[in-house]
Amino acid sequence: MALAFCLTASMAQTYKMVVRVNNGTAMGFPDGKIAIPVDNISEVTFEEISEDVIPEGTTPVTFQFKDYTATTRSPMRKAPALTARKYGVFGCYKNGEPLSHDNLSANLMNNQEVTFVGDRWEYTPIKYWPQKEEGSNYASFFAYSPYANGNGFVSVNSASSEPVIEYNSINPMDDAGDLLYGSKINTTKNDNNGCVTIDSKHALARLNLKAVAARDQLNQTGNDANTRITIKSITISGQIPNKGSFDLHKQQWKNLSTEAQTYTLEGDCLAADLRDAGDTFAANQPEGVTLNSKPIAVSPYLFIPTDGKKEITIMIDYFITTDDANLASGYSRIENRITKSFNLSFNAGYSYDMQIVFGLTSLKYSVITSSSWENENYEITF
Repeated sequence: MALAFCLTASMAQTYKMVVRVNNGTAMGFPDGKIAIPVDNISEVTFEEISEDVIPEGTTPVTFQFKDYTATTRSPMRKAPALTARKYGVFGCYKNGEPLSHDNLSANLMNNQEVTFVGDRWEYTPIKYWPQKEEGSNYASFFAYSPYANGNGFVSVNSASSEPVIEYNSINPMDDAGDLLYGSKINTTKNDNNGCVTIDSKHALARLNLKAVAARDQLNQTGNDANTRITIKSITISGQIPNKGSFDLHKQQWKNLSTEAQTYTLEGDCLAADLRDAGDTFAANQPEGVTLNSKPIAVSPYLFIPTDGKKEITIMIDYFITTDDANLASGYSRIENRITKSFNLSFNAGYSYDMQIVFGLTSLKYSVITSSSWENENYEITF
């Protein structure tokens, strides 16, 4: 155990002895027997200390965040690389005992900022592994990214000592807002020379909208080269949570918002080769929808997972522009607006690809979902 008494000198070079006691037991003395040096001791006092006082050892706590689930298998275009992120870390210690749901407290680290500097993850002030002479001496760590600095979409209740974060979706079309998390439960300083290795996971769900042309739609016009299908806007609405709390220990969302949300993809949010160029010739339009599937948005749509199945409505405005020398204007423009509702359940860490098949008079949809944002897909067709 840590040293359990301290000596303070008086004017006559005698000393006062303070014995620290935890739950009635003098710390640092075997079998609870207190040895008092007689020479120059003028006074002995006992001081009760809290269980939250953690005796520090000499081995620093260091971190390593693994990136294989966060970057290499995630085709996000704007999200920062893992080493460009900052993590917030909570450390929990309960006298070295295995972690339990009861009395969970971030008493070793509480929203500690950890940043990649040079070739390693660093933070200050350095914390050291708690010292304990007997037993396994477990500690548990919970991390999230990006670190809550007070002005972002992630925040932490400073009055709480639980590893829980608050998420507020500001711009779901910006994949830089991806929320990562991870944990290392019941680890010790001997596991990896004091280094805590944490795998990063995705706490949000992701929806990719893709466009492809029906195989017969261009041929129906009689002149493939003169026709363009371009997108004006896509609106997504429904019971999609935009606020909630994420429990890093239980790895669960809670306190989700219930009000309906509406998000519109238009302008620069749409892929340049699909974005309608306005009232002009087909030749002046971008390539538009083709037989090759294309992402509709510049970024995937990231959002808090739903609590069960919810009704989600997608409304698409698009144009079919055809150059025709027999017309006074030299071209025709047909605007279509098609709305469809789905009952869908979106889960954390899953990627959903909704492919929209554009025809001259109708749209068809299919949804592909993949576990852990990887490529093992299964398809649900509507």
